[in-house]
Amino acid sequence: MFDNVTLKVYDLPQKYKVFKKSAEIVYKNDENTCKCRIKNMKIWQNYNCITIIGSLAKYLHDENISPLSREDIRQTIEKLEQDIGLSLKNSIVCSAEFGMSIITKEKPFKYLNLFRNTNKLTRVEYSKITGVETIAFTSKTGSFEFIGYDKIREMKKRKKDIPRLFINSNVIRLEYKIRKKRGIEARFKGGLSAYSLFDENVYKRFQELFFDAYKDINKMGRLVYADKSKKMSPAILKKLLAEQYRQSHFKEYLYFLQQIIEDKKLTASSLAKMLAENKKLGNNIYISEQSPLISELDSLVYDRVRFGI
Repeated sequence: MFDNVTLKVYDLPQKYKVFKKSAEIVYKNDENTCKCRIKNMKIWQNYNCITIIGSLAKYLHDENISPLSREDIRQTIEKLEQDIGLSLKNSIVCSAEFGMSIITKEKPFKYLNLFRNTNKLTRVEYSKITGVETIAFTSKTGSFEFIGYDKIREMKKRKKDIPRLFINSNVIRLEYKIRKKRGIEARFKGGLSAYSLFDENVYKRFQELFFDAYKDINKMGRLVYADKSKKMSPAILKKLLAEQYRQSHFKEYLYFLQQIIEDKKLTASSLAKMLAENKKLGNNIYISEQSPLISELDSLVYDRVRFGI
């Protein structure tokens, strides 16, 4: 579902003032510049533009853990138009967030701990002594981001009411974000308007982008087995043990790699060759099995994307 968005509207009607509608004035500089709020939506108006930032889900339901259908989004946009007294048909989407809340068998940190690197985005981990709380994958330009976190923990921390469906549940929140206008334009030629958010094709495209970003995450925790039908040599056993260590202790594995690279004991070409070998290690050397946690999460994500969010 869509959640947080940033909308801009230019060429405002003459004498239009958002603070004369139902908006609560937060700050007013003069008759043409002000900062307002309607529920959770933050609104800025200057001489020729209005900017709206906030969660569509919270605007409609006061919480963003429950899913929004395309019809819900249409109703939300219509409600926002009525509240601000301005059409959003020609608005420009400058950022958009598409995500889902998934009920899991185990605590979210157990799944997030297995999220490692991606081919395109940089991984950042936010954790405490109690474990991983948030994993973020961000592009170099900051235009694209995919994050995962414990939704119930976040809601309790902010003292938000938890809907009945999610009470006493483990909920992992996964979100795909396009944070900049140029990112929107790169993925959707010509950009998007607020009305585009409840368009079926745009909605499906965001589902695809979300799923592609999720699939691109290298997930660890695989179980490695010896192929007993083949003769076991010391070299094969060494690779088996090395791969099992890599799957179970990926942080330590990366730290060790960084050490030998910093000490200039491993060249870039040798590293590339080794990583390529690791990637295809399963051909004839071992039999591996996906982590039960990741298998569960993969299935849940696939079903949500396939049958709608």
